[in-house]
Amino acid sequence: MKVVTEELSPTKKKLDVEIPRPQVRKVVDSLYRDLQKRVKIRGFRPGKTPRNVLERYYGDYVREKATSQLIGETYAKAISRESLDPVAPPIIDTGELRPEKAFSYTAVVEVTPAIEVREYKGLKLQGRKPEVSSGDIGAELKRLREVYSQLRSVQRRRTVRKGDVLLLDFQGFLEKRPIRDGKAENYTLEVGSGAMVPGFEEALIGKKTGVEHELQVTLPVEHQRQDLAGKEVTFVVTVKEIREKVLPALDDEFAKDVGNYGNLDELKKKLQEDLQSAKERLAKEELKRAAIDKVVETNPIDLPSYLVERRTQEMMQDLKFRWQSERKKDLPLPQEQALQRQYQTVAERDVAASLLLEQIARQEAIEVTEEEVQQRLEQFARAYNRPLGDLKRDPAVSAAVRRSIERDKVLDFLIDQAEIRWSRNEKRKTRAKK
Repeated sequence: MKVVTEELSPTKKKLDVEIPRPQVRKVVDSLYRDLQKRVKIRGFRPGKTPRNVLERYYGDYVREKATSQLIGETYAKAISRESLDPVAPPIIDTGELRPEKAFSYTAVVEVTPAIEVREYKGLKLQGRKPEVSSGDIGAELKRLREVYSQLRSVQRRRTVRKGDVLLLDFQGFLEKRPIRDGKAENYTLEVGSGAMVPGFEEALIGKKTGVEHELQVTLPVEHQRQDLAGKEVTFVVTVKEIREKVLPALDDEFAKDVGNYGNLDELKKKLQEDLQSAKERLAKEELKRAAIDKVVETNPIDLPSYLVERRTQEMMQDLKFRWQSERKKDLPLPQEQALQRQYQTVAERDVAASLLLEQIARQEAIEVTEEEVQQRLEQFARAYNRPLGDLKRDPAVSAAVRRSIERDKVLDFLIDQAEIRWSRNEKRKTRAKK
């Protein structure tokens, strides 16, 4: 077999493959022998049909079958011989197959470009120092009090205010016709929560209990009901009762109700620790994104179009699924086309980042151990309640886990080597916590 490689671009190679006549003849003869055993042609005993008759009836079939078989036998060997690692299925162009001649075909393959990453050590990054303030703790305590609040009926006031919790009946009308699924009785609504369509809750403010009110609300153009999107709807509403939240006292008893805390100080200490951990994780993620941006900006590379297209389609499929789940309708075509263009830009950045981080791992000899893969698979199995054995047996899962760990290690390395200017204008070398 003869193989000649031509570079079409940094990400595309063309292989000219020539298969010698004896190998072609061997495959073709084998196919005809198999046909002679299997087929029945009138006028000939089984197994005795002459070759020229078989050629007349099955010539096209044999040529097609032989072409496929010869490519299958030689393509993998050809790319291995040329030390190529394609990222996409090849585009094959074949010549005419003749048993008495050598057979040639070309294969255009996409590959990752030759990459050498530069200037990735000592990245200058801007970071926000993860500190928890008394205001952060106060906000979390307020949220917890809201969670553990109780509702109490308001007796001395009949006018709705923002923050009230209402018990109400309503019916929606479009051009005086009742809206399907637009009616509710004894519906509980916190005014200002954003649970209803925009304008509905605002229109309730100042309304009185026990009185039937008409609210005119224009629904947003992106409303999930296509027959209502962008149209003015009339809601006939009766506020039956106003309730207000009664927040629990911020004391030791409250801490005991929230969890296994002896007093309020213990609760505050735990909140401090949890908020600190959350802020550290957020700060680390921000630094990772900044590091990736710097590396991608400093190292422009040619990208395999197949990888970019595949990443774009992955994001688009996820978007369509969420859109369909939330709005119960398909994503409009003009909007899909606009988002496709935006997502392609994001995909280009993602693919560039992946290729560059993988190359940094090679340049720095960053490796992933089997023990690390095992630990991550165990975490995955616990988190998603899946059998660990099934995950281990799936090579795609193991490969994805290995890539994820390698990516984390490379990013930890970049941040460990970075020069970070903190938000307090504090400039120093920092070591990321492992």
